Amino acid sequence: MAFTHAERLTRPVRLLAAAGMGLCMSILVGCAGQGIDQSRYTLPSETQNINVAGSDFRGSVSLAPPRMANYLKDDGIVMQLDDIRIHQARHHLWAEPLDRQLQERMRQHLGQALPNADVLRRGQSAEAPSPALHVQLDVDRFQGRNDGMAVVGGQWRVRDDNDRTLSRESFEIERPLKDDGYPALVRALGSAWGTLGDRLANTLVEVAITAEKE
Repeated sequence: MAFTHAERLTRPVRLLAAAGMGLCMSILVGCAGQGIDQSRYTLPSETQNINVAGSDFRGSVSLAPPRMANYLKDDGIVMQLDDIRIHQARHHLWAEPLDRQLQERMRQHLGQALPNADVLRRGQSAEAPSPALHVQLDVDRFQGRNDGMAVVGGQWRVRDDNDRTLSRESFEIERPLKDDGYPALVRALGSAWGTLGDRLANTLVEVAITAEKE
């Protein structure tokens, strides 16, 4: 049925659709010639430039483990086949739980973006008590898509010690894959997560400035 509809597309659109499907299939098939050996992946270490004016932030940031959509809790890396179907890889897996990787990468990113702040995992004691900000990330999408994009989506909440919400914002970040295959997908997802880190760091600076004025 999908191919019947595709036949009615104009030629440029058909070419784009074919390219996206080809990239999707190359990721799903992977290295077929290598048998069924499992490959395990970690998100790349922070290498992108961080451009956040956060040197004046001297409080603490407590980062909770991200709350993941249920289909992202398994080890298999996820590909979104269309608007309603997903595929979870059986032989291309996360090397450690994804929520743990995301928390640690975000903690590293915020630590670099806010060099004078205490950026902590939830439950750790802060040396810089004021302002004390608490961050909860909800991740609804962390996957490849059949048009050759990596997609990261969800919501964050920033609150103070009195559980007052200071910022609540949805996010959706897309990054094109630079090559075929799961390694390119993991790198693109890591880049998108870093971009989210920049946005969150800027928000934390703005929230801290507002809190000091109140």
